[in-house]
Amino acid sequence: MLKRTVSGKLFVRLLSFMSTLLSTYCLAEQESTAALLDFEILETASHDKLSFTQGWEISDGFIYESSGGYGRSFIRKSSYPEHKKTLEKRLPANWFAEGLTVQGDKLFLLSWRQQRGLVLNTENLQPMAQFKYRGQGWGICSFGDTLFMSNGSNTLQLFNKRFELQNELAITSSNNQKWQNINELECAKNLIWANIWQEKKIIAINPENGQVIYQLDLSQLDSGNSHPEAVLNGIAYDAERDAFWITGKLWPKRYLLRLKMPKAAITHSAD
Repeated sequence: MLKRTVSGKLFVRLLSFMSTLLSTYCLAEQESTAALLDFEILETASHDKLSFTQGWEISDGFIYESSGGYGRSFIRKSSYPEHKKTLEKRLPANWFAEGLTVQGDKLFLLSWRQQRGLVLNTENLQPMAQFKYRGQGWGICSFGDTLFMSNGSNTLQLFNKRFELQNELAITSSNNQKWQNINELECAKNLIWANIWQEKKIIAINPENGQVIYQLDLSQLDSGNSHPEAVLNGIAYDAERDAFWITGKLWPKRYLLRLKMPKAAITHSAD
């Protein structure tokens, strides 16, 4: 009986080891299909360490930022590149602000679990309308009239400017491995740039087929905060400098990165 018990335990341990090994192999295989981009840090600057950053976007000389949390959510408009606050709007206590994106003079702001969002005027941040969606809202960005929304899964939802659901886009690698926990989004350089929640990693997605073609390992960026919720979250593209501002929730720092992109580019048009 003793020998059988020991053998059983060894068998269970062996199964556990093989399962861990297989999971590690699958993760490595998934990541190996997306080219790893190198980058240089052009600037390091201060960031509001009290901001639970959810959305971050540069548009027409301003940078817009949404900060989450029940009873403390807000949206902020700051001059760019000075990053000087010009306007801030607090949101109702039952509202947990999430991602944002700008289309012309309209700013689309998501909520986490309320299954609705706000359309705000970019000039004064006053609400203009509301829209509804199913499930959670995490990140959002836009190419032309198409809005791409994440919900923490491996699928993006595509909406028109009236926020009517048009399609869904599964995010995969070339070997059909799926990426989970897709969060903040930035539509730039004909790609959708997305951070992976709770990881110092950003992936670049082809908006036509959902395939992950690049990834950024940002583990060298110092968050400046040991809080468990101080995770990478904030991607804002500066078209004039062809560089990305990167920050995180509760980070006292922000980084301007220039990516070392390959010469070949996908043919998708943002228009």
